[in-house]
Amino acid sequence: MKGLLLKDLFVVSEFVRVLTLMAIVFIASMMAIDGFSVIGAMISLLVVSLVISSFSYDDLAHWDSFAATLPVSRRKLVASKYLFLLLLGVLAVVFNGLVSVLFAALQPGVSLAEQFVTGILISMAACIIDFVLIPLIYKYGAEKSRMMMMMVIVIIFGITYGGAALLKMLNIGTDWITLPILIGGIAAAFLASLLISWICSVKIVEKKEY
Repeated sequence: MKGLLLKDLFVVSEFVRVLTLMAIVFIASMMAIDGFSVIGAMISLLVVSLVISSFSYDDLAHWDSFAATLPVSRRKLVASKYLFLLLLGVLAVVFNGLVSVLFAALQPGVSLAEQFVTGILISMAACIIDFVLIPLIYKYGAEKSRMMMMMVIVIIFGITYGGAALLKMLNIGTDWITLPILIGGIAAAFLASLLISWICSVKIVEKKEY
């Protein structure tokens, strides 16, 4: 498992440099216009998207065909991708924590704890997007799944904003959506999507012929 994780880390190492530069430029530009609210979301999406990039590199190198000859079970190959994604999710939380500290320092009225919790929730939401995508990538390949990634993001945001619009149309207030309820809802969605995604990916890979 350690070797599989190191393989993915080495594969995306070059992209990390570009990603870091993009993040610095993006944070600087958002600071200039006081756009702190979107920094956490963009950082999470950028960091977590690295797992999708690892699939693209695997396809280019025909990694799956080679991995099928190794004394490693297909279940373990799938597990390494999910573990890699979870590690990237932790990294996104760390980045969001640093941004939260910066945000709170520049705007003393802002709650550091609230910003940090928001960063964690955003990182979990970004992971949920990848949980939806990973089985699709195993089924159709990384390149075909790029368009699916945009569709998944659009559908998720569409459901979110559509639900909010529906509540407004029905004159149903959102005061009941407290932070603990929001945390519980996203945590439940995170765990459920991880379990369903894992089961689907294992079934797809175990039936796949290379």
